Amino acid sequence: MARQRENSNGRRVAVEKERSCFKALLVGNPNYFGTAPESRLKAVAKIKACTKYEEIRSIGLYPELDLLEAIIDVKLPYGYNGTLCKAGSFEYVRFFIDWDGDGDYCDPGEDAGIAAMNVHDIPEVEDVCPDNAKPLSYALSLKVSCQRKPCKMPPLVKVRAILSWENPPPEGNPDFPVVWGNTLEKWVQVRPARYRIKDILSRSELHKLKFDAAMLELDAPVSKPVHLSGSELAKLYRKEDVPPHRYNFSALRAIARSIGQYPSARAVFQQDPRFKAVEESVAALLNAKPSTRYEELRCVGLNYDLEQLAAVLTVKMVCGYNGDLCTEGSNEHVAFWVRVHDGIEQVCSWKYLGTASVNVHDIKPVPVGGLHYAAYLPVDLSFLKQGCSKARVLKVRAVLSWNAKPDPAAPDQLPVWGNRVEALIQLKPGKTVRPGECRPFIWSVGNMAVESIAGNPPALLTSTLGDGYANGVSAGAGFMAAESPFGGIVAVCGRITHPPGSPAPGDKLKYKVQYKKSGGAWKDIRDDFRLWLRRDGVPAGCLAQAADGSGYFSYQVDDALTSSPPMVEVQDNLLVMWHTPVAEGDGLYLLRVLLYSPGSLPQPGVPADHLASSEVKVMIDNTPPTALISLRMGDCQQFIAGEDIPGEFTASDEHIWHYSISVRPSSMAQPPSVFPATGQYPVLAEPGAANAAFTLRTSSGTAGCGYVLRLRVTDRTIVNNHFPGYSTLADLGFCLLAKEK
Repeated sequence: MARQRENSNGRRVAVEKERSCFKALLVGNPNYFGTAPESRLKAVAKIKACTKYEEIRSIGLYPELDLLEAIIDVKLPYGYNGTLCKAGSFEYVRFFIDWDGDGDYCDPGEDAGIAAMNVHDIPEVEDVCPDNAKPLSYALSLKVSCQRKPCKMPPLVKVRAILSWENPPPEGNPDFPVVWGNTLEKWVQVRPARYRIKDILSRSELHKLKFDAAMLELDAPVSKPVHLSGSELAKLYRKEDVPPHRYNFSALRAIARSIGQYPSARAVFQQDPRFKAVEESVAALLNAKPSTRYEELRCVGLNYDLEQLAAVLTVKMVCGYNGDLCTEGSNEHVAFWVRVHDGIEQVCSWKYLGTASVNVHDIKPVPVGGLHYAAYLPVDLSFLKQGCSKARVLKVRAVLSWNAKPDPAAPDQLPVWGNRVEALIQLKPGKTVRPGECRPFIWSVGNMAVESIAGNPPALLTSTLGDGYANGVSAGAGFMAAESPFGGIVAVCGRITHPPGSPAPGDKLKYKVQYKKSGGAWKDIRDDFRLWLRRDGVPAGCLAQAADGSGYFSYQVDDALTSSPPMVEVQDNLLVMWHTPVAEGDGLYLLRVLLYSPGSLPQPGVPADHLASSEVKVMIDNTPPTALISLRMGDCQQFIAGEDIPGEFTASDEHIWHYSISVRPSSMAQPPSVFPATGQYPVLAEPGAANAAFTLRTSSGTAGCGYVLRLRVTDRTIVNNHFPGYSTLADLGFCLLAKEK
């Protein structure tokens, strides 16, 4: 039977059984929807790539940070397995990148990883500012590892994104048949390679020059893009259909703006002989209508977990962007506003949030459909948040302007080169923070959102093992955790709301991140680390962070609503890098952020003059797996091809993930094989296999040779913010003699 949901009028509406019972139907019959014919089971309801409830609308790449963004529309108020106060359901997107251009997405490294977002039944909200409540636009982010080429070889690649509701596309399957969702492909441009110090000077050469290599950032670029002057651009576009008020836009814009504000200024300019050379172009600019000939903003959405707005735009032409990838090119600027209600004036107005930028260039040829770029902006909307009992839906506006930043005070502007779009976003439920109030929050640990770590108040999934274990898809890192602890260097990310805008160094907020084991005392994390910064939406290098004598770090983020340019952002909202193991060893820990806030109200267990974030539980495991392997007929003996040789192995860990046994070399004729060769959690029960048997199989045609059996055991720990975790190897050599004929 179809389940019932209420619509905006309180009427009960039907959600088809194929949606409401989706997982159960797939478990009972993998081919229920006709997407698994290999199972040889009969299809019951053939559904493929249905976009009734959700649809991926656009994909773009932010080249400066190798960041893929996908914008997804959630279209209906029901059909997502519960309201905001319940677990809801998940939209999964797996990304593939066709690095070699063969169109199959099946080569090593072409599966870029998976991202996900939590979605819910959001009724048609009664809000005075949005005109309607659907669709809701969400953004998903994924940091990818890009293959670079020199700037003379434009690195263009096609990206495929597969959206699937409640059924994550498996790794390595670019043709995964989706039931609820769709697949989208777009072309993107990867950031080109730049010469680095280590490309020019080796460590030995630095030693000869009496330079200490440790004092240099060997990966730092030593080449920079070429700047093209106005005359050089005029020469470049002499044979192209690019008008002067395009390539010389920055210079002409100032003159046109002056004349537009003060028409009498034109007579003054005409007395300058140089004005005659540009007068026609200035007139064209003054009379120009908004144009999307060169670029167009397509979509905008909110990243639910990272709290950042993302926009995707399309670059359409082969030229008109002020130079190729070896030059500085130009910038596409995207400014964001949110529509809020003023309780005093009783009106809705646009509130400026900030501007993001992405660098673009002349690229020949441009693929059909254009090149798709992304821009993103971290936002602090904590003053608009509320609990899960009522969804907070907001309207956002994004304005695209080429080579000139939009005016923050003019949300209704239509730039000469660009356009504007609007979308509805839904804020993640949370504590309301008063405007201007500084409060610390932890968002993620080890690239896992706090909601994905069991035992924490907002956790969406429980753990069969206890508190502190991570489950589900990472926050932008591309992996899926499975009852995973943490280890190595653990990134703790979050935010302090409403920091001062553009403060002097001595006026920056002071904070510390602390940990403690059950029954222990709080200790400060004092490990040095680096922050990667952006200023006004443009990457600005890294900044070393070191704790002061009392364990405090300086908070480097500016409040976008109050800061004067340049506004500073911290990539990934990193607060600290926690180096484990610590003296207390493996086990369950608590993490918290302390903000120095003189005069703040006392909190239980919190030092005076401090505010504390919620405490986050994390399980730490830095113990590597055990790997042992032997042949029962003895090590280092000679065996005859054609025999089955018994063996024994141990592959164990408190958090076992996977083991594999391989034979090297594998290139010989009819090489030996192993059975069983692999095992994986959860079929491989914890703590794994101990003194388990295997068989080394050979045939009469197996080539005589010295071989090595290799056992690799991996655990489920998220190590250094990536998965899977620690691995241990065990090798065993043996000699195989060819069978005499």
